[in-house]
Amino acid sequence: MKRVCQFLFCSTLALVLPVPAAITNSVPHKGNVLHVSATPTNTWTEVSLAEMDARALKSNKAANELLEDDPDKWRQGQAQHYVVHFFANEGDLFARKVAAMADFFYDYISQDLGFVNDHFPFRSHIFTFRNEYRWKKFLKTQPTTEQWAYSYVSGACMFLQQAKNTKDSTETLAHENTHLVVNHFIKGSLPVWLNEGTAEYYGEFGLSAFRGLTRHSGTVFRGLRDPLPLTRLFKITDKYPEDRKEVDKLYKTAKYFAGFLMTKKPHEKFHDFLTAMAQDTDVTDALRKHYGFDDIAAAQKEFTHFCR
Repeated sequence: MKRVCQFLFCSTLALVLPVPAAITNSVPHKGNVLHVSATPTNTWTEVSLAEMDARALKSNKAANELLEDDPDKWRQGQAQHYVVHFFANEGDLFARKVAAMADFFYDYISQDLGFVNDHFPFRSHIFTFRNEYRWKKFLKTQPTTEQWAYSYVSGACMFLQQAKNTKDSTETLAHENTHLVVNHFIKGSLPVWLNEGTAEYYGEFGLSAFRGLTRHSGTVFRGLRDPLPLTRLFKITDKYPEDRKEVDKLYKTAKYFAGFLMTKKPHEKFHDFLTAMAQDTDVTDALRKHYGFDDIAAAQKEFTHFCR
């Protein structure tokens, strides 16, 4: 879930995403750059509700309610890994570019983390909202979702609000699509801190790869002032803090801790760490098994040095 405090609302600006580059500049591994060989695709085909791949909707109440409320107001296009829904009176430009970027991220993240077995044998769905009023109206029907949410993911579906400009729109999609891709490959539920940290990390490096740019860990993780102690971070497992300042600290600290594990430790271990944490493994046990930390204090010592 992307935190709302970064963005302003605007319903009139079109999203102009950059043309996706081939995935050749990727996530840094201990200061080096990993080269991933995926190639972006453009397989958009507009389909009717009857023609679309609807298997992901069977267990998603919010998605079904949106389509059942007024099916004629929705149109949708089908891409390689996604079905993207858009309001009929808004045109398909935004939705097409969302689909292209989402497909790119699916390939990018799954290859970088060594994901092989997609346990969702169907396309995910993305519902796009280019109008602030429509988004707020929808959000009010979701009482279990944080009302400050700018966009969010539930299972195999994403509910995406357009931001005020290209930069914010792409950052939001990059973050939320990370959640969606992880859901495809990791069974179970990640704790909030790890889920958001992973999304923030790939939202940074994956977006750079999409733009054809190279980012190195030294330019991203330059220092973090006043991070949450790991003992506090690891307790944020299923609910977000009520204090908005602490929410901001959560996202920043979680991003840095994910970056610490993926750039300063063997990158390939992160896949197994995610898998373990999604199965409710105690964080101390998971850190010990996959990274060799005797306890949280040992992890904190190295992480504090990383944040300087």
